[in-house]
Amino acid sequence: MSRTKLIGWSAFGVCLLGYGGAVAAAVLMKTGRLEMHEALLWGGPAAIVGEIGLWVAAATLGWTIFKRRKALIDRLFGRKPREV
Repeated sequence: MSRTKLIGWSAFGVCLLGYGGAVAAAVLMKTGRLEMHEALLWGGPAAIVGEIGLWVAAATLGWTIFKRRKALIDRLFGRKPREV
């Protein structure tokens, strides 16, 4: 696995953990286990971590798909592959 893909999938894992923490804080608040203030203290930063992970994963995994597609188009039309 390339380094870019490894970064992308790791960021996607961070995304899942962040959003999972935000959802867990919301559920615990709804069930009465956490007060609103505590839920915001835990859920807010977790949601931000999830959002950052989502953007990094989308950027890195999207870039690997773009490079592969560009290489396929270059081969199809008989062009020299570009250096990226």
